[in-house]
Amino acid sequence: MEMVKEMPTKLPIDLDLTTNCEPDSPIPPNRVDTSQRLQSLREIMVQKNLQAYYVPLDEEGRRSWISGFSGSNGDAIITLDQAACWTDGRYFLQAADQLDCNWQLMRMGQDGVPTYATWILGDANLSEGSRVGANPELLGAKTWLELSASLSSRSIELVSVPQDLIDQIWTPENGRPPFKARDIVVHPMEFAGKPFEEKIDDLRNKLVEKGANAMVVSELDEIAWLLNLRGEGSSTVEGLFHSPLFQSIALVTPEDIRLWIHSEKITPDLLSHLQGPDCDTQKATTCVGLEDITNWQSSLAQWASEQTDLKVLVTKPSMYLSGASYAVYHTLPTDSVQFEASPILDAKAMKNSAEAQGMVNAHIRDAFAVCEFAAFLEDQILNQPQEIWDEIRAADKLSQLRAQQNLSKGDSFTTISASGSNAAVIHYSPVEETNALINDSAIYLLDSGGQYLDGTTDITRTFFYGSDVPSEIKEMYTRVLMGAIDLARVTVPYRTQDSSVDVLTRQHLFHMGLDFRHGTGHGIGAYLSVHEGPTRIGMGWSDDNGRLQDAMFFSDEPGYYKDGEYGIRLESIVRVVKRDDFDSVYGQFIGLETITLVPFEPKLIDFALMTPDQIQWLNSYNDKIRQTILPRFEATGNQLVVDWINLRTQRVSPTVSHWIQDWKNEL
Repeated sequence: MEMVKEMPTKLPIDLDLTTNCEPDSPIPPNRVDTSQRLQSLREIMVQKNLQAYYVPLDEEGRRSWISGFSGSNGDAIITLDQAACWTDGRYFLQAADQLDCNWQLMRMGQDGVPTYATWILGDANLSEGSRVGANPELLGAKTWLELSASLSSRSIELVSVPQDLIDQIWTPENGRPPFKARDIVVHPMEFAGKPFEEKIDDLRNKLVEKGANAMVVSELDEIAWLLNLRGEGSSTVEGLFHSPLFQSIALVTPEDIRLWIHSEKITPDLLSHLQGPDCDTQKATTCVGLEDITNWQSSLAQWASEQTDLKVLVTKPSMYLSGASYAVYHTLPTDSVQFEASPILDAKAMKNSAEAQGMVNAHIRDAFAVCEFAAFLEDQILNQPQEIWDEIRAADKLSQLRAQQNLSKGDSFTTISASGSNAAVIHYSPVEETNALINDSAIYLLDSGGQYLDGTTDITRTFFYGSDVPSEIKEMYTRVLMGAIDLARVTVPYRTQDSSVDVLTRQHLFHMGLDFRHGTGHGIGAYLSVHEGPTRIGMGWSDDNGRLQDAMFFSDEPGYYKDGEYGIRLESIVRVVKRDDFDSVYGQFIGLETITLVPFEPKLIDFALMTPDQIQWLNSYNDKIRQTILPRFEATGNQLVVDWINLRTQRVSPTVSHWIQDWKNEL
């Protein structure tokens, strides 16, 4: 959140902030009427003397419910006469459909679009003395403090509303699902690779380096990784991503570890894991005390009041995460708080040997499922015309095949199964109102992933089942593939800034004046979150960007989207590996190894556009698929998949490249 200096009182009059709400605009089938919801919220705002209410994105879906917009990015602010929702380029089309005409759509990153603070201080028309409410448990501490400082410049107060206003109007009576928390299970050592006691020791050493004597660990994936625990079962605290996390907050000091969870989830196995046989002795500093999460604030405050010379590391915002909440900050003595990037970030991102091997193994099994699905669906579309396939049915079929793989724990996120123009909606998810047929005349984009006990996967492939491929689609698919290959082939110095390699994936679109509105890559966890910091491959730079280091895993996923017509995205997971095949006076270099093993579509590739090196990389990649994936289906006698893989992994001569042909012509 930027500090505001000079604020316009009004937005530019030509700035398109609203959704498709002209008199002759068709009403999208997935649009939600939020009129009554907003009226109910505003009635409570008046009672609480609030002139605006800030609703951040949260995993229970409060922002989604009040706005009707279900995307995984962006916050909402409601005043007594306006409502605005911000989101990034992945969701511009989706938000324009889902937000009704009560809302202004703020397209983040576009020229003239205000920040949250800018809008509150300008176009929201709030007067001096106005009060803006927010739930302190849902808004990050750094974000809260910066927003509060900005608003105070106009004598507008940001006030804490511990009893969330959305909770008062979104109830079981009007469709809110009853609260359900995940079970908590021990993550097996064969997959975790390192005892949690050693991770705690490493963390304590990092705290000493940073001059802190305690840390509040508030990010759920960090708690799960640090203590070798995972959440299992369904939960109402989930959102679009199906991560094996559980509601919790933790405290680590040199002598103590405390974990606040739902007490009904404490099991004998959990106690045995966290409280070993030495826990009754005073020397047992790696024993974890368990307390009920409903009491975390009072318990943390009591602990803090008993300390002297307290310096508590509280996490600032990082890539994909908002940092510790304002509730955490407010619970501690202000002078004890030390905002820092979490020392767990890099430790978690740089997989140990067991985690790294698990990621590789999980992607092999995932490729079994995706290849079998792709071969099956193509056969159904082309040879079984009596079978009707739509986006939802296809996504369900893929989930079933993933569930059959060894160590499967379900999908890692809601599948993006998008046919035709739906594929132009970058993070589209099919629902009954938008569910489109899959046929041989339109692109089909499939972005999906699986959770396995040994790893998390995320893959996108784009298909076209007809024989007559439009030349535009073929060229754009090829340019997207060329960008993906160029990133996969990169060699750079160790600890290169991750954002610096992004241009490799976009250059072949830039040459045509084209681009795509999302990052090229995100970090990925080991049976954790499908989006994991600190890695983000994308244009621009911020303090949150990470540096590429050995055994990090991230996605390589360029795309191209033509609004209202089609979308193309190709996504594979890559592993950062040290390059030890040459000596350099410039230090250690690193390269990338692609661990996703699902073929691309050769009939969508114009090989003449590619360079000889790109074609050679593709040949090597296809050889690896033949060596690793094909034998599984040969052994089981699944000829349909064998033929599907063989057709897509034929070697291509680099001489078809226009670079070679142009050189020959010159000779």
